Amino acid sequence: MLDKLEPLAISAVEAARLLGVSRPTIYQYIHRADFPSFRLGNRTLVSVEGLREWVRSQTGEAVTE
Repeated sequence: MLDKLEPLAISAVEAARLLGVSRPTIYQYIHRADFPSFRLGNRTLVSVEGLREWVRSQTGEAVTE
């Protein structure tokens, strides 16, 4: 049985869609030190796991392992 690989990172546009915000808004967040984005070549990507943790921290939920 083949396991489906989940993405480790997504594009800024996909992160905006998942969060329900506009492209200009996601780029404002990308420039924040606490937002889980990084550059890879010419692309700006958002860590999927980092985004989950960031959302939890924004909502006040405890981050558990």
